[in-house]
Amino acid sequence: MSPGLHITYAVLAFVLGSVFGSFLNVVILRTPLHQSIVTEPSHCFSCGHKLAWYDMFPIFSWIFLRGKCRYCGSKISPRYMIIEATTAVLYCLSYLIFGFQWELAFSAVLMAVLVVLSAIDIDHFEIPYWCSITIAVLGILSFFVFNEPAWYERLIAMGIILVIFAILVFIGGMGGGDLQLMLGASLLLGYKIFIALFIGVLFGAVYGIVKKYRDRDAEKAVSKQIKELVEEWYQHQLDVDCGFVSEGCEDTIVGSISDGEPDIEWEFLDEKVWKGLPEKAALSKTLRENIADEREGGFKIIIKGDKIDRVKYSRRMVFGPFLSLGIAASWLIGNQLLNWYLGFMH
Repeated sequence: MSPGLHITYAVLAFVLGSVFGSFLNVVILRTPLHQSIVTEPSHCFSCGHKLAWYDMFPIFSWIFLRGKCRYCGSKISPRYMIIEATTAVLYCLSYLIFGFQWELAFSAVLMAVLVVLSAIDIDHFEIPYWCSITIAVLGILSFFVFNEPAWYERLIAMGIILVIFAILVFIGGMGGGDLQLMLGASLLLGYKIFIALFIGVLFGAVYGIVKKYRDRDAEKAVSKQIKELVEEWYQHQLDVDCGFVSEGCEDTIVGSISDGEPDIEWEFLDEKVWKGLPEKAALSKTLRENIADEREGGFKIIIKGDKIDRVKYSRRMVFGPFLSLGIAASWLIGNQLLNWYLGFMH
């Protein structure tokens, strides 16, 4: 193939990726809300005006409109353009690496699913089941199309990932969706899944450190607010002489905030150290009425005898986008990364 034709196909892959990325924006927005991605026409979420085709030209419409709706002037998130550009780049890279081979078809589906699950995970702190299932199906199909990796390599990788992530999920370091994603990807990547894991954990850790530093003041403020509310509730328990931790004993109340709504996990309460039972409904109601600005997080309330010793609140972070980055890199250049590493070690 001539260089000119090769460049032409690469540009076409970029354009196709941007167009498909525009469709992925619809999937990302509507599927979590259980809305149709086919029958309902695209429209502005502020004024409801139906969008014309020239309002939806991938990447460039957002630039030309300066990130605003043509009809009402409301701001349009740059993420629409970012999703389109990211998908375009991934499709272009897939063509440049694989050319017109079966890997290109697999890559087109895989990259689209990874983009969708990453965005939904950021928005809703969950990875849709259908995304992980789709990747697992790709892995099963690839067994009949490609010679490598061997079936036993896929199963061994899957078993190791299951053990690693089961431990991480148990200690709260990862979510169940992360486990399902990596199990599905193990069937596709085989041993290269460990490259994906390394990349995901590395970039996730860096982001986590930055996020923790950025959120430290907000977490302290929420911790203080929760402590004040719990102290008022607990003082009432002491006043009525029922529903408090016995002197010399200690217990921890575990809670979480999901979609802006606090919830107490009362099943973890050690009732043996309590004199009577606490007013569970009253505390849950108080937190729900007063903690409204936080989106996702977890907190622990440590009680020692007749006082609230301390409250620790931490915001949640997503790992889906970083694991997706690792999966994409392993699929596209996993062999090159592995060869580079082995060469570096020698």
